[in-house]
Amino acid sequence: MFIVDEKTGDITLTQGDTGEYVVSGLPIDQNYTVYLAIQDANRNPVGDELVATANLRSSVSLKFTAALTDLLTVKKNNDTETYYFGVKLCDKLGNEDTLLLANKQIGDQNTITVYPKKVEGI
Repeated sequence: MFIVDEKTGDITLTQGDTGEYVVSGLPIDQNYTVYLAIQDANRNPVGDELVATANLRSSVSLKFTAALTDLLTVKKNNDTETYYFGVKLCDKLGNEDTLLLANKQIGDQNTITVYPKKVEGI
């Protein structure tokens, strides 16, 4: 299961599952690179940043692999665990801009709610 709430931009997933996060509304005046990073509750990075090149398109798709979501663990006594993520738009001149997603305001958190893995699969 991998669900993106269209109103908030937040993600709900099951540990070990795959999915994609689409970032829309990008400027198309140059070839931007988009990065997505995940942090735990203590602001420690989890896994490698996801990266996609916009190629002058107004949206990109960032792929969540099973290997990445496997790193999003749920404590044994918890039903879910909450992680946080941010998305940054970068250009070739070194300019960087952290994006506000969906209806978020400055300071709002983008969340990933993780349910524990139920089956291993492939």
